[in-house]
Amino acid sequence: MKKVLITALSVFALTAQADFLGSSHNWNDGSSDPFKAAITAAEAGYAANFKANMAWRDTEKMIKEAKKLNAAGKTAAAVALANKAHVQTVNATAQTALAKNAGPLF
Repeated sequence: MKKVLITALSVFALTAQADFLGSSHNWNDGSSDPFKAAITAAEAGYAANFKANMAWRDTEKMIKEAKKLNAAGKTAAAVALANKAHVQTVNATAQTALAKNAGPLF
């Protein structure tokens, strides 16, 4: 069971990092848009969890609120909220792996 959990988390972590920089990264000066990177990771994780029917209740609300904060110019708060939403998607992915093997103890 631990192998399944570790494998699932590793695969998710690698796939989430594959798009972490995204197209917002400027390779000429090394800068990137931190909100775009955070919200992209949160949305990708949420989509995967939603597809597996294991999306958490508040994740979508957090993503929408982060977008509103960013539009209002509160980038630091928006990035923090998007990162919290991403953490929820990681935890939901771990829960998905555990739920596949759930059953009675005896």
